[in-house]
Amino acid sequence: MTGVVLLAVICGVGLVGMLWGLRTATPSLTGALDAWERTDRTLVSQPTLASMGEIGRMTLEACKKAGWSEGPFVGDLRCDLAITDRTFDTLVGQVVVAGAAGILVPPVSWLALTALGVAAPVAAVLIAMFLVPAATISLLVVRLRGAAGERRRHLRAVVASFADLVVMGLAGGVGVDGAVVAAAQVSPAWGARRIASVLLAARESGSPPWTALAGLGGELGVPELTELAAVVQLAGTEGTRIRQALEARSSAMRRHAQAEAESAANAMTERLFVPGALLLLGFLLFIGYPAFQRIIGGFV
Repeated sequence: MTGVVLLAVICGVGLVGMLWGLRTATPSLTGALDAWERTDRTLVSQPTLASMGEIGRMTLEACKKAGWSEGPFVGDLRCDLAITDRTFDTLVGQVVVAGAAGILVPPVSWLALTALGVAAPVAAVLIAMFLVPAATISLLVVRLRGAAGERRRHLRAVVASFADLVVMGLAGGVGVDGAVVAAAQVSPAWGARRIASVLLAARESGSPPWTALAGLGGELGVPELTELAAVVQLAGTEGTRIRQALEARSSAMRRHAQAEAESAANAMTERLFVPGALLLLGFLLFIGYPAFQRIIGGFV
């Protein structure tokens, strides 16, 4: 009877998920491209994120009162949050909620199984109360790192094109400041818009553009942008020949991006070898099992 009830629950959850998937409209290609290129993405659930931020803010205030200090790991997380347009308060709130949910899920599941007459060991529940929160929090961090890495790869490509556009502007007789600002306003990609926003803010405040680029590179954790700012600074302060230096920097970034793409392709090829090997092993077992069964039956 218990098995029938569990099977009915699983089938019901699967049916609800299938109906929900059929209900959700498939986004168009134009909408997906607009959402990818838009700098300030519209958040789907503002009240939820606001409540997460409030929970994270209260948690951080309590930690600071207790004498908690940020380490290098938190600094790396802040760079990942900055490049993905998220706040540290929201991440802390999500971590707190995910950890609390991970702690409550095992005992609630144990009570449900006990009510259905399924015996579950208490030791397994206690172990799950430690493992499930750790797994959920790790999943949040891994997803954040993955999204930040994807954006950094995109930003490196934008910086390489940005350097080429600066070279073209200098070749046309434009000054260093004008060439840098004009190059950032060409592309509609979010990376170019981010660079253009900090350059325009630096122009309005009277700061040099290389200071804004270096600050943005440090904030987002993109060393290529900081190195480009150093080259622009040499051109603006010491009159160094910048065109050759920028062309060399752009070609170096392109070679680095090409090497990363080739490495990712090779890793994908190696990962695809595993399912093929498993399929071959399953086929061999399927073919060889009847013969093996007959041989074993002959000895019995």
